[in-house]
Amino acid sequence: MRISGNAWLAGLGLLASACNDSGWEADEESAQLEAADDIPTSEPRDRAAVLADEPPASATLSPQSSPFTPGSTVFAVLPDTQYYALGYPGLLEMQAWWIAQKAEELGIAHVFHLGDITHKNTDLEWERASAAMSLLDGVVPYALVPGNHDYGPSGAATTRDTGLNTWFSFADTAAVASFGGAFEAGKLDNTYHVFEAGGRPWIALMLEWAPRDEVVAWADAVMTEHPDHLGILVTHAYLNNNDLRYDHTDDIHPQNHNPHGYTTPGSLNDGEELWQKLVRRHRFVMTLNGHVLGDGTGYLASVDDHGRVVHQMLANYQMRALGGEGYLRLLELMPDGRTLHVRTYSPLLDRYLVDADQQFTIELDVD
Repeated sequence: MRISGNAWLAGLGLLASACNDSGWEADEESAQLEAADDIPTSEPRDRAAVLADEPPASATLSPQSSPFTPGSTVFAVLPDTQYYALGYPGLLEMQAWWIAQKAEELGIAHVFHLGDITHKNTDLEWERASAAMSLLDGVVPYALVPGNHDYGPSGAATTRDTGLNTWFSFADTAAVASFGGAFEAGKLDNTYHVFEAGGRPWIALMLEWAPRDEVVAWADAVMTEHPDHLGILVTHAYLNNNDLRYDHTDDIHPQNHNPHGYTTPGSLNDGEELWQKLVRRHRFVMTLNGHVLGDGTGYLASVDDHGRVVHQMLANYQMRALGGEGYLRLLELMPDGRTLHVRTYSPLLDRYLVDADQQFTIELDVD
């Protein structure tokens, strides 16, 4: 294979850890996935197929399809790592390790996790996720949002109880320079983070699964207090894979896994409600979410109340082999502070997906 030796050897080591150290036998894996409500839609492939010499038609081997630009700022995005935490912990470890190794070279300024950190909301999964993400401590700031699988018994989202605040330290997160505040003291379910990128101030608003009305009101107040910051909204369920926002009042388009279809307690807000109550009113330049199955991608550009374009993006790879093949998103903000290159990369395979929905360039409305 035409893959760099160091990355490939490290990948093999962590993959072996992922597949062998978890104690997950093949028949147990099959039984657990069949019992899950988010059953992968693609046919599972074994390790030999994933690591075959010939990449899929939608992938290209390194070197990357286009080089990163010196002086640019990169945001790394981790969608739905639930199956890694459940059965392949080495893959999440590999993702975090790769980000830490590449942070200085690529100018990675922040990491955003899109939720479903775990699958069953168990201590073992949270322990694995916490250990993997700790590789970023002191290297790159990172922020998390809980997904539906991070709540309730067996990740069923029937309560808002989560292991997030047990296994990730609020105090350590609050000590990071970019940390701005939280909806509830001592809880990481809803936080915001401020930083500089491309010569401008930014704010990342991280909201829980199916944000409650009181959380949306808090987020609205936070954005009102930061009118000059370019906003990124990160929440688990917002845009669907049909390039439309989730909208439980829409009787025409599919609403599979809309937050309103769950029994999560309290008020719930889906993508359209978040757009109407929050996003369109403030200076958000983009939204990021995971959660959705099918092809796991989506994109929508909408004009807010101030005439500015908001780029809304979905990315999710949990349907691929090994719970995602290690794919993550890399958002490169060019030195001009407005051009954003979106890339999809796997540290495991050292491959980029180059389909139009996986690699593209957008112009942020920053004026």
